[in-house]
Amino acid sequence: MITPHIIKLLRERLGPELSHDIIIFSQENSAAIPSRFMESAYAKLSTGIARHNGKLFEGLFLAILGRAGIAHVILDAEYGCLPYSTIDVAIYYEKKVPVLISLKSSLRERWKQSDLEFSRIKSLNPGAICAIATLEDAGMPLRLLGENRLLGSDFVIDCRVPSHWAKFLSRITESKNVTCVEDKTLGLIDYSHRS
Repeated sequence: MITPHIIKLLRERLGPELSHDIIIFSQENSAAIPSRFMESAYAKLSTGIARHNGKLFEGLFLAILGRAGIAHVILDAEYGCLPYSTIDVAIYYEKKVPVLISLKSSLRERWKQSDLEFSRIKSLNPGAICAIATLEDAGMPLRLLGENRLLGSDFVIDCRVPSHWAKFLSRITESKNVTCVEDKTLGLIDYSHRS
């Protein structure tokens, strides 16, 4: 079951039709592990739309977080002290440890920018948990992560690989019903409801 806040975000971000399709697919496939859910839902719901649909990917990623019990997220966030470093998904909970996620439906070379931005954030908040999530083969960034050569990313999630999801979700859902709180230290700005 997707948490109520995530359902609300899905409706606001994706519109009634696509959000409805994701919610129904989630209900019908409630036992599916995250990688199977992502793969099956993307294959079914992307019919007739561009191959790399960022909005669909974002919606499915949010649905998986909601199914994992994440109660609240911030979208399109930016740290006030680091302008132009937009964070696709931020979870900032009571432990004061932000979880920052960059969503890349296709990687190409864009993951490098996210990794660089995460390194800037970690210079201010070393405890931040930073992840790059993608629908494509994440060979190069995964290899660099394994060699401890990424600048700021703690996780690279190839959303089709079960072990990537398991490792990431176990780290961020240590406490159930994670409630997002305001980051007063670095000034995390929530732009998800801007006009």
